[in-house]
Amino acid sequence: MKLLHTTLIFILICFSSSAYSDKFVGPDHQAENSVTLQILHYLDSSAYLRNVSSEQSIVVCQKAILLSEESQDPNLLSKSYKTQGINHYYAGTYDSAFVYYEKSIPQFEAINSKVDIGKVLGNIGLLYRKQGKYDKALEYYLNNLKIYKEANYEEGLGSVFNNLGNLYFETNEFNKAETYYQYALRNFKKFKKTKEIANAYCNLGAVSETRKEFATSLGYYNKSLHENSKIGNILFESKLLFNIGFLLHSQAKLDSAIIYVQRAENIRIKIGDKDGMVSAKLELARISIDQKKYTLAEKYLLEADKIAVTNSMLKWRAEILESLTTVYRKTGNYKKAYLHQNEMIQISDSLNDIQTTNRFAELSTAYEIEKNQKELELLQQKSQIQNLELGKKNAWIIILMIVLILGAVAIVVSLRINRLRADHKIMDLRQKVLLTQMNPHFLFNSLTAIQSFILDKKNEEANNYLSRLASLVRGILENSREEFVSLRTELETLKDYIGLQKLRFENEINYEFEIDKNIDQDQVLVPPMLAQPFVENALIHGMLRTNPNAQIQVKISLNKNLDLLRFQIKDNGIGIDEAKRNRQDKNHKSIATSIALDRVKIYNFKSSKKMHFEIIDLNHLDQNSHGTQVCYTIPLSIQN
Repeated sequence: MKLLHTTLIFILICFSSSAYSDKFVGPDHQAENSVTLQILHYLDSSAYLRNVSSEQSIVVCQKAILLSEESQDPNLLSKSYKTQGINHYYAGTYDSAFVYYEKSIPQFEAINSKVDIGKVLGNIGLLYRKQGKYDKALEYYLNNLKIYKEANYEEGLGSVFNNLGNLYFETNEFNKAETYYQYALRNFKKFKKTKEIANAYCNLGAVSETRKEFATSLGYYNKSLHENSKIGNILFESKLLFNIGFLLHSQAKLDSAIIYVQRAENIRIKIGDKDGMVSAKLELARISIDQKKYTLAEKYLLEADKIAVTNSMLKWRAEILESLTTVYRKTGNYKKAYLHQNEMIQISDSLNDIQTTNRFAELSTAYEIEKNQKELELLQQKSQIQNLELGKKNAWIIILMIVLILGAVAIVVSLRINRLRADHKIMDLRQKVLLTQMNPHFLFNSLTAIQSFILDKKNEEANNYLSRLASLVRGILENSREEFVSLRTELETLKDYIGLQKLRFENEINYEFEIDKNIDQDQVLVPPMLAQPFVENALIHGMLRTNPNAQIQVKISLNKNLDLLRFQIKDNGIGIDEAKRNRQDKNHKSIATSIALDRVKIYNFKSSKKMHFEIIDLNHLDQNSHGTQVCYTIPLSIQN
């Protein structure tokens, strides 16, 4: 049926082309009009064929390109190149899409069409987003937005807002994503763009789904389906079917989820949407894993990986390899699990390196500009001093300037020496902190536990323990180099540490993290590994490892003025006073606690905003309570 449909379309195209050729025969300008109409006809047919067959849409558009290149008309060339770029994007052949978009820009410049240049830049940004190069995507989206505003093209702002929303959605900044989706929806409604309204509702549904607001999410998807029914866009219908399937999967309605995702996959295979085919196969594999159908899951994943490798889809490859690692681990094929996990880490690190390099280049440029400005200011100051000396020739002024300069130098040198001392102290503390986290006793016990699991042929537990230990060690080594890390990174390291201790100890250690909902865990910065020593003290000195009802509570909140971050670590151990009485060495002081307090002193020395620290035995607050409570406040620091 698909072949018959495509064949009929081509017959119509050829017939129309022939009709145009027969009709416009005569003077030169009539022949030119005939060629123009024929090109425009090919372009319209190509756009229609995207919903039927991506390959055929590319073939038809290539005919328009050949005719346009013969005419050398920038109006026709720009439209033809741009259309072909869009065709390759839908086909998932991103390298070819880049080529045609780049070709279209000089042609649009030749006809001074700024709005169309903006549209192409937005499309290039979309390609970078698909490849996981989010910094490049943001750069092109912002250039797109700038051009639209300069051209007063208000109607196009909605598409830019929607693209920015998609970018923030993929980087897990869901609040920003929702804000831009709402901006886009208002713009689309203002200009009555049915297709774009449907897309905005779909995106808002996806945001609600991430928050597990399933009823709200389904409501948005139904609104999107209603709008899409007015235009019958089957490509977008596949996206909605996929999202509903994903939503059902999140609710553990696996059989229903498979039906919707398979319907989406069939549409994407039919129209040749390679990116959509990969996402559908990956989701089907994840559902199969949850159903414990590991052979079927492996089949879907290998099919998806083949497409991703062919089309350089690095972001998809990382997710596919992660799922393959899970499949092989579940089926006991640890060799393949190890190999795929290694490859996944390499690809993930590669993506991160690209972003880091670009950010470094931007920071370097900003630093050079700032440095040049400061040098210019210094030169201007020196010039003023020289003019003053030459104009007045006053010895007292010269002497005063010398004294001031010497005083300034003395102050600068003094501050520099103090700073170097503080930095040296910080380096020493970082080394000590690293040693407290990586102490030989802890590593020995961990490796002994892994050996025990292996000897008992508990491969699953050994693999789990080893993975968590590797994650913890890697986190500690990375964080130890940083002065500040995100709150989320700090909490994940803390969870890995407690998780390892839970696996070692025979009794269950319950712990909970209570985070103020107004705190953005990715933006708020904290000193790394400051909380871990107090958790360790609770486990070791607080005797939680022998307490059958062991409980650790970590509460993080903001003060009333919203300028201080308050950490509260509370346990139900024997309490700090009892722990001191039980020690054989009465003069012993916890090394980890001492280092933490030294870090607070150094921080307070370097910063105008101070940290405050307090350790309390809960028995002092309530005679019926026991345990220790550690509270400290950190001045709120937000990542730029």
